[in-house]
Amino acid sequence: MRRPPLLAHLVLFALIVLIPALLFSAFLVLQFSEQQREIAAAQVNDTAEIVSNAVDRDIYGMITSGKVLASSPSLVTGQLAGFHERTMAALRATETSAELIDPSFRVVVSTLEPFPPSPRKTEYTKTIEQVFKTRRPMVSGVFFGARVDRFMFHVAVPVMRDQSVAYVLVINKAADALDAVIANRNLPREWSAIIKDADGRRVFAAVTSEGRMEAQQGISYDNPSILETLGARLSDDLIEASTVSSLSNWTTTVAVPNAVIVQPALRSWLLLISAGILLLLFSIMLGIIFGRRIAAPILQLSKQAEAIGKGEPAMPFGTDIAEIGAVSKVLAQASRERREAEEQNRFLMREMTHRAKNQYALIAAIARRAAKESANTKQFLDTLSEALGSLARSADLLAGSGWESVMLADLVETQLKAFGAGGEQIELNGPAIHLNSTAAQTIGLALHELATNAAKYGSLSVADGTVKISWSIADQFELIWREIGGPSVVEPKHAGFGTLVTQKMTSRGLGGTVEMDYAAAGVVWKLLTPRNAVIACD
Repeated sequence: MRRPPLLAHLVLFALIVLIPALLFSAFLVLQFSEQQREIAAAQVNDTAEIVSNAVDRDIYGMITSGKVLASSPSLVTGQLAGFHERTMAALRATETSAELIDPSFRVVVSTLEPFPPSPRKTEYTKTIEQVFKTRRPMVSGVFFGARVDRFMFHVAVPVMRDQSVAYVLVINKAADALDAVIANRNLPREWSAIIKDADGRRVFAAVTSEGRMEAQQGISYDNPSILETLGARLSDDLIEASTVSSLSNWTTTVAVPNAVIVQPALRSWLLLISAGILLLLFSIMLGIIFGRRIAAPILQLSKQAEAIGKGEPAMPFGTDIAEIGAVSKVLAQASRERREAEEQNRFLMREMTHRAKNQYALIAAIARRAAKESANTKQFLDTLSEALGSLARSADLLAGSGWESVMLADLVETQLKAFGAGGEQIELNGPAIHLNSTAAQTIGLALHELATNAAKYGSLSVADGTVKISWSIADQFELIWREIGGPSVVEPKHAGFGTLVTQKMTSRGLGGTVEMDYAAAGVVWKLLTPRNAVIACD
């Protein structure tokens, strides 16, 4: 019997090798399509939570500002004109306005007009009624503010007097101001998001374009759907997820058309078919021309690939076929790069573990001290929440620079934003200094405690009071907090958690000294420590 020619053997061999590979690749493409959908579903759910959390952080900041303003001594003494002036100063750099409402729902202070305001009742009373009844802060739904001709929402904070609600302080914000909070979410095109309040009214709606979320203003106000944000661009076959905020009771829904997820799979199919045809033709040609010549070099290449898979060095070898020689060099380079990447990954994991342990240790120390100094569970939770909030703000700044350093001026403004940083009551003076991560967290926590005490008892508790923060750097780093124009200072008889943070933890954490002077004219706090304890790099 006549045997098939060599060409037939080579063609048959190419088919035997390639067809299983192509079938397996097709299976992988199918798996890839399903995984893409699962990944998209998970990403949609995560994005809904991220968007909801971003809005919650903004609302929580409004509530915090409201609580600080509601504790103003001028409200206790009935000095509404002074409260009006202080509130105007505190909210000047924000996109919010404030109103003070009495039990008959009359507006007695408004930052939108001079004091006293024109006699009128507030426009939206639903949330305010709940605050008078529950004595707890509340977040409203969306309503139309006729005075400003915009859709608004607000947070309402009780102003307590003798265990009863004397007033309700309302912090108003335009719903479209949330655009700035959400606009920078980095998402693929055609993703959409919509936020609705507890009554189903639209708070915010957007579709991504070129990586940014662009607000959609033409969406229905009452009971809008996620499809409205996409309009007629795509079908109603969507992958979507929703999350409800425990703070505001608003619902955030994020969706992506299924067609957007299917497109990569279609491209993979086309690529697989094209690559399969080309590979078949190339293999047949290569088998005819170089079949016997390349057997030995290919075997050596396979050994190189096996070595790479095991993480072992893959040395290049010489061959008279330039292409195989080039592949050998590339594999050798890939082997070196893989070992370097693995070493870099091990280093990064060790560094991340070290930083995580430091964070856990600091949080644990704060929790133990807060528990020791707190009279009850509520005080412990409030103290711990404030401390963790301060650490989180410092961590946000550090994360933007890879946890390497943060500018001292940026740290001060971030920590004191809720207390009027950038306004007339807080003055900053000092050179540009890059703090390391440890110093940033320690100093940030101390500044927050100093500002909290100043807002309650010191110069930030009155409209005319000021705080001057200055720093300098030479052989040593010096940071001074000086309060001016506040109430007469009385040194506390008991050293509480704030004293621990501003003095002991700061001095020990930075290896320096802290001086606390309770002068009658105003508290003076001074930190002096070696420059290498705080500076990220010279």
